[in-house]
Amino acid sequence: MSERYTLADLRRAERIQILHPQFSTALERLSHSHALSRQGAAARHLLLIGASGTGKTSVLHSFAKQYPSYETEEATIRPVVYVQVPAHPTIRGLAEAILIALGADVQLRGSTAEKTNQIVQLIRGGKTEALLLDEFHHFVDAGRRTFEEVTEWLKTLIDQIAIPTVLSGLPECEWILRSNEQLRRRFAARVALTPIGFSCNEDKSLFRDVVHAWDTQINQGRPTWGLAEWECVRRLHYASNGLLGYLSKVILGGLECLIKQDQHNLDQSILAMAFSNYVWRDSLPELNPFDTNFVFRRLNQPDEPFEPTRFSRRNAPKAAIPAL
Repeated sequence: MSERYTLADLRRAERIQILHPQFSTALERLSHSHALSRQGAAARHLLLIGASGTGKTSVLHSFAKQYPSYETEEATIRPVVYVQVPAHPTIRGLAEAILIALGADVQLRGSTAEKTNQIVQLIRGGKTEALLLDEFHHFVDAGRRTFEEVTEWLKTLIDQIAIPTVLSGLPECEWILRSNEQLRRRFAARVALTPIGFSCNEDKSLFRDVVHAWDTQINQGRPTWGLAEWECVRRLHYASNGLLGYLSKVILGGLECLIKQDQHNLDQSILAMAFSNYVWRDSLPELNPFDTNFVFRRLNQPDEPFEPTRFSRRNAPKAAIPAL
């Protein structure tokens, strides 16, 4: 019998990063822009968009981890700065979030102009080479006037700092950029992350490869769980809708259930529990992809986990072929 799983296994599994083609492409685009800037080329900015769960934040974190901060006698050097846009953003709030990421002791006093100047000085002093702004779509909810103001402010800021800047978020980010032609031109380079489909053999094989990678990396030194068997792959796709964020919720949730129950095999009953716990608490048995009564349809109806939005419909995976 395999040794029991522990919280150390869970912590290690939470750090796993699967480099599927879309992820690799986005990471390569960031690295290319960064490398050109380091060699003296003009800053090339990037818009990274995709539905929730497609891996945008993971791309940004993976890139940032390649360039950790370090101390010198003169200053703290921050080559890459990651910033999460506040949930209820204003220009002042975003400026303060950037300052915090730059290590500043943010004061409540001070105008937006003063905070902007402080950002510019800290970026120069910290030799920052790239600025990553995640969850930028939050400005849509702030109203049109606000995102018109923030686009003008951001255009001025990125011109002053003259380093590659990445805006990342849901496809709603397109709305924000439409309000400012000059900023839209600066972010003409775009990368879109989409769910992995299941309507053709190529997509099925890619999704299966991702599932197999999860299984093997978690179970280093142990027998795998057999997640890459086609029947399980098919159910995992229904459970995640091809979104890697949801796939990780199911698999990591299943590992957590194994630890709690002191079991060793991530079988269908454990996966059903993980889906219920971490994806859809109110699912009926026939709508839980790992239940024996599952009806094998997409969970994209109203009030279901993958109900489409106006932005996700174009990229929603087509229904899986019934037999594999």
